[in-house]
Amino acid sequence: MSRQHAFPHHLARAGAAALIAALLIAADDPPSAPAPLRTFGDWTIGCDNQRSCMAVALVPDAEDRDGYLMLTLTRGGRATAPAQLAVMLPATVARGKTVSMAVDRKTIARIVAPGNGAGLALPFSGSLANALIAGRRVAIVDSSDQTLATASLEGLSAALTAMDDAQYRTGGVTALRRPGTRPRSRIPLVPPLPVVIQPPVTGKPPRVLSAKRAAKLIGRDNVACGQDAGAVAPQAFRLDATHTLVTVEHPCGNGAYNIYTSLFVVPDKGKPAPAILDAPSGFSGQAGNIVINGGWEPATRRVTAFLRARGLGDCGSQQQFAWDGARLRLVDQRDMGECRQVTSFIPTWRAQVVVR
Repeated sequence: MSRQHAFPHHLARAGAAALIAALLIAADDPPSAPAPLRTFGDWTIGCDNQRSCMAVALVPDAEDRDGYLMLTLTRGGRATAPAQLAVMLPATVARGKTVSMAVDRKTIARIVAPGNGAGLALPFSGSLANALIAGRRVAIVDSSDQTLATASLEGLSAALTAMDDAQYRTGGVTALRRPGTRPRSRIPLVPPLPVVIQPPVTGKPPRVLSAKRAAKLIGRDNVACGQDAGAVAPQAFRLDATHTLVTVEHPCGNGAYNIYTSLFVVPDKGKPAPAILDAPSGFSGQAGNIVINGGWEPATRRVTAFLRARGLGDCGSQQQFAWDGARLRLVDQRDMGECRQVTSFIPTWRAQVVVR
């Protein structure tokens, strides 16, 4: 019997937060434990394992992405890290053209457009920060006073409070909301990134499995179903001098926009074994050997995954795993728990990969 795991479109919004919460449960044997995201009104925020945080403006429920101003606010975890506001200007604004940023129809800054829909970063400080925190809506306005794009500021203040708390800035001189008098030196040092040692590879080709053997490995339910299933087509990639990664995309049991792939580690001599991932990469919230919309990045030798909470791809989880000689370790994760038409996924986990 085949399985159906794709999110129905009408349930995507309601299920997205629960999905991300499940994804962020740590495996029994961490080190990978990304922190959950938090949403305040029309802003959502998350931080990675070095306390680097990002807040993203969401499209309000009653609005469309066309004409909406995409904003992201980022700040590193170290005591002296500045806060920056990234503004994605509409592609219709020509290079070199000057536009205004207005909060509640009052101009707070003038911007020279980089053109081609490129973004630019503004220091989030002083009068600009104060106006955005106190305002209800921000807009990009041209010289004819025509509004080109707008964004909601509802929830920004609460998101910044959460960012200050996550970075130990509350009550301190570097706080974004209500700066206090506590010196910045009292902010804890940023923790080091976990280090994943990736073994080198040789010129030896990977060990290839037959389609028949791969079909047996993933099981009948994932191979044969009532629909016109495709053929099992295993792919092989060299992990290190003595191990191969074999990926087997499931012909059955997939959803409309989520394709399942099983991962197996095959020694040069011996039987294939299910790959071990040190972090969840599926709907169950449990670590296993299956990734969704998985792939292989040859330049970095990483397994990639993109669990879509809906077909538009504006929410879910993006992951990268690197081989450490025994298992596949999570080295990058970016999440978006709200299906609200944004493309900026928030980094929630990073690791340093060293080849030796």
